[in-house]
Amino acid sequence: MKKRGIAVLLICCLSLLPVLAHGTLAVDEDDTSHYSLPINDSPGLPVDSKFFLTDTEYEDPTLRFTIETGRREECDYWIVNIEIKDPSQLRTASADGWDSSGVAPGTRMAQRMNAVLAINGDYFSYKGHDYVVRQGVTYLNHLRGNRDILVIDEDGDFHGYMAPDRGDIPDQIDGKKIINAFSFGPLLVLDGKIRQGGYSIAMSEDVGCQRMALAQTGPLQYRVICCAAPRRGSKGMTLEKFRNFVAEMKDIQIAYNLDGGDSTVLIINGQKINDVENPNTRDLADIIYFATAYPGPGQ
Repeated sequence: MKKRGIAVLLICCLSLLPVLAHGTLAVDEDDTSHYSLPINDSPGLPVDSKFFLTDTEYEDPTLRFTIETGRREECDYWIVNIEIKDPSQLRTASADGWDSSGVAPGTRMAQRMNAVLAINGDYFSYKGHDYVVRQGVTYLNHLRGNRDILVIDEDGDFHGYMAPDRGDIPDQIDGKKIINAFSFGPLLVLDGKIRQGGYSIAMSEDVGCQRMALAQTGPLQYRVICCAAPRRGSKGMTLEKFRNFVAEMKDIQIAYNLDGGDSTVLIINGQKINDVENPNTRDLADIIYFATAYPGPGQ
């Protein structure tokens, strides 16, 4: 009995080694509440290909998305529904720093940042004005009252501002820090209602072309909507048609129009999946991406 007691005591002591070494118990694979990424320009965690369940579905303990494809008014489209566990997984990255006018292929940036899913941003360096906040740092605050602005707070919630002027956007929203802000526009949906008109850089509004929108559908739930280019059997969409298409999705709270045309990229695991035969895809100044925060079992 004495030897058995010593053996049991030894096993118990060994089981406590993770506690003694790290100060906490080993992480349960199903407990994702603590997973997060730093709010800076560092990449997400490496992507494990086993979490790609099919060509149109991905799921790990911190991130899930599904892709729907279809056709509307002679135009192909892609819709991606995304859920994350922590707001830090919705991130931005630049080609060569937020104080640079450098550009790079979107796929290269996505691969560098370990993006599970990435889209083009608002081409921040193209304008040189307006409102640029990325990963919690304000780089530019030259609002002129001529752009709709999308703001994302530290909880991952979207806020739309209709053509704000300098001083119209507070440093914090309901006590929450601003993590990212975009200056392209216009807002397509605001407070669950279609936003007619709106303020943007007014590029090709009446021309059928590729377009990209980012929307919030619920807490830490998002949607990417992308329509195809006017070639190879598709006609593209005017801004009005694209707005109506997005606004018909009843669960959208806020939707924002991003850069379009040949800048439009939808990238899954480092590979562009929209308009893949387009030889004119532009290099980008920035991307918006979703990263996994799951380090793997036992980490």
